[in-house]
Amino acid sequence: MKLRKLHIDDYKMFKDFDISFVDENDEALPIVVLAGVNGSGKTTLLEYIQHNPNSIETTKNKEEILVEDDTFFMFEDIMKRHNENNIKSNFFYFPSGIDSIENVANEFVKSFYFFLKEKDYRPSEVKEHFDNYMKEIFNGLDIGFKYSYLDRDDNVWFTNDNGKQFEIKDLSTGEKTLLSKIMYLYFLGYKDKVILIDEPELSLHPSWQNKVLKIYENFATQNNCQIIIATHSPHIIGSAKNEYLRFLRKDEEGNIEAIENITAYGRDIEWVLQQMGVADTRLPKIVKRFDEIQELINNQEFDKADDALDKLEYVIGENDKDILALRNDLAFERMDFEEDN
Repeated sequence: MKLRKLHIDDYKMFKDFDISFVDENDEALPIVVLAGVNGSGKTTLLEYIQHNPNSIETTKNKEEILVEDDTFFMFEDIMKRHNENNIKSNFFYFPSGIDSIENVANEFVKSFYFFLKEKDYRPSEVKEHFDNYMKEIFNGLDIGFKYSYLDRDDNVWFTNDNGKQFEIKDLSTGEKTLLSKIMYLYFLGYKDKVILIDEPELSLHPSWQNKVLKIYENFATQNNCQIIIATHSPHIIGSAKNEYLRFLRKDEEGNIEAIENITAYGRDIEWVLQQMGVADTRLPKIVKRFDEIQELINNQEFDKADDALDKLEYVIGENDKDILALRNDLAFERMDFEEDN
């Protein structure tokens, strides 16, 4: 099942609101990325979808949706639901009471290990199959470590690119988060579901934020799912295909609207931030000093401008593009002034 269209008459900040989840060929999208400034309703929209599935046009009729009341998942609810319902899958049994990222990630890997072991794989074969499975999931994302072995106390060990062995507890928060979120979906093998994920970028290094969307896209395509993501990450937004992106913003009357056909794919981070309402990407006090220097140049106070540039350059470095631009501007303005006088 996938969402196609949604209309909200009146819900919190949404008034007479419409949003589409289809491409230009009227096909339901596997990934939808919701972006926008704070207060534009990204998380609220996910909550509305979760609690009002019957008001949404989907690829199934309403009667089928009523039966499938587990079709919609806020990611934060997934672990809770599986703890409560004690659900098993072919790859993974999620034991109740596991609530920390570290334990969740450890249980994922351990369960997969026992799944392979029960099929009478030798230890070397278990390692090979697990490594291949990790490569398939994280294709294109260099996570920098791979499975090593399971010790006698059922602790999972990994090996990094330098050959050093370590336990899951020694991974960074971002690495644990990546293992727990991504591998959870793959291990449970959700199919034909709509999965709602709020801020998948949390704790992830920017280099991973650039690539993580592709992993979710692969999962959605392979399992006929639709994943709807709300994010503040310019890295995720800049990596989203243009057809996937929906910018939420206020119109002239102050109502929230969903904007399509914004060409953010591959754009630089500064441009994406500007679309999200970030006027300046520098610290405000640094921006003020740049403005003051420009004003000195405009007023032909060249020596003061030169001195101010030296002081600012000492703080942020001589190769800064705006420092270089002001240096050039100062040089040309001074030369023109001297020629005229």
